[in-house]
Amino acid sequence: MNFFAHFLVDRKPNQPQFNAALIAPDLLRHFLTKNNRVNWQSLTNNQEIISANLISFCEGGLQHLLRDKQFHQSDFFEKIYQNHRESWSKLGIKHGLERWWFSLHVSVELIIDKILIGNHLNELLEFYSTLSDNRQSYKTLLTALAHPEEELFLQRFDKFLESQYLFHYREFSGIAYALHRIHLSLGIATPWHPNNTDHLVVAMKNIETDIIEKTREMGLLASLKANL
Repeated sequence: MNFFAHFLVDRKPNQPQFNAALIAPDLLRHFLTKNNRVNWQSLTNNQEIISANLISFCEGGLQHLLRDKQFHQSDFFEKIYQNHRESWSKLGIKHGLERWWFSLHVSVELIIDKILIGNHLNELLEFYSTLSDNRQSYKTLLTALAHPEEELFLQRFDKFLESQYLFHYREFSGIAYALHRIHLSLGIATPWHPNNTDHLVVAMKNIETDIIEKTREMGLLASLKANL
């Protein structure tokens, strides 16, 4: 799942450190250039490295990994992915969408966030405030790990908070730009951006319609909680 879905599905009342870490594995992967894999399971049991006040934070990071595995193996994700596999394959061939299978996977996650954000704007504000309030936990973790890129991470973390880009997910142009940036971060060319995103947006709208239809009875958030 993507950032906001992790937070919305798994956040716990009165556990801000846990909640702030629900996207920590992704932030570390995106904002660091080396040694960005953290063994969250090991850290939760290793107080020689992690002080007691970080245990809840590490448990949040571990929950992220468990939820991702559960989500990607779910019938819900598999059905959405397979429903759009053929159209995205054609999109890739016709419009230069390299690694279309990866683009489809990421787009499903981004569109889930788009739908959730549209219905939970107050919780998105809570998402950012929770991260901001727990900046020190991220810093303390990297210090405990003696990570050489602690300052780089914190600079990018602060920029992430300042931009509040997830509010742009409410528009498909924001989703397309996010997909473009994710591709670039992995060295994948994006010849379709910015002047030829129309076909991509149509394909994304089809995914959104499919997700909404499949979760119409319970709503998306309730469906995710019930099926994961």
